Amino acid sequence: MNKSTCVIIGLFMLFTACEKKEKETPNGFKYTVVEAGDGQLPKVKEIIVFDWQLKDSNDSVWQETFKAGIPSAAQIADSSQLANEDGLTQMLRMLSKGDSVKAEMTMQEYFTKRGGAIPPGVDSTQSITFTFRVKNILPEAEFQSYMEAEFKKHELETFDKDTRTIGKYLTDQNLKAMVDTSGLQYIIHSSGGGQKPTIDDCVEVKYKGTFLNNGQVFDQAERIAFPLNGVIAGWKLGIPMLGEGDSATFYIPSKLAYGPQGYPGAIPPDAILIFNVTLLDVKGEFDQASRTCK
Repeated sequence: MNKSTCVIIGLFMLFTACEKKEKETPNGFKYTVVEAGDGQLPKVKEIIVFDWQLKDSNDSVWQETFKAGIPSAAQIADSSQLANEDGLTQMLRMLSKGDSVKAEMTMQEYFTKRGGAIPPGVDSTQSITFTFRVKNILPEAEFQSYMEAEFKKHELETFDKDTRTIGKYLTDQNLKAMVDTSGLQYIIHSSGGGQKPTIDDCVEVKYKGTFLNNGQVFDQAERIAFPLNGVIAGWKLGIPMLGEGDSATFYIPSKLAYGPQGYPGAIPPDAILIFNVTLLDVKGEFDQASRTCK
């Protein structure tokens, strides 16, 4: 290969890299294309499906859909709405399937756009980086079935992973658990033959909830009452196995707990939960005023 050929190749690589330069929306919002997709922009009323991540300049992730497995979506509005849209919404109009893009703004700019001040404890000198990856662009009529398939796929993948994770945990702890067909795994510690609840009963329990992955306690109570049909699926399945006075440990896969959405501020997405539960009382009804069974 001669020097001229090397120069040509070098220039080609340079121009290819330059194609990933910064772009700008009509209202001046700037973003960078990290990886280009198929170039087919969404049409009015089509729905763009995308994963996204929000992190600060210390690489601390604030929110994201990548790990949750369930993407976000936005419908492309008529062009008459363009002038009223924020920069991120305008940017979505300019993306195609397969595009990966990044955008950055100051902390002050981020919270101002959200209509508030920078919260105490947040470093105002930091910046915020948005990352978007477009998974698909769909006609409105196809969107629901597509998302249902995405959710089912994620649920199956997560269930298989949770089952293996719980199994490994039990093996490492030298524990033997029963396995329900739903995927709930459990150990009954005592069984005295007391009255067992039905799904329509009110129960009072003592419990402690921990995350399987780190053992952190996220909730506990010495005595709490609730209608059994109003709690997570793992409890609806597990607590009727107990009679009054009985205790058990439930190892609950995420699909029987809070799933990919988690519980904001308390339970992260796809969390496997462990509950140590003692059934204290079984009654027919829940009294909303006193928060007790009667």
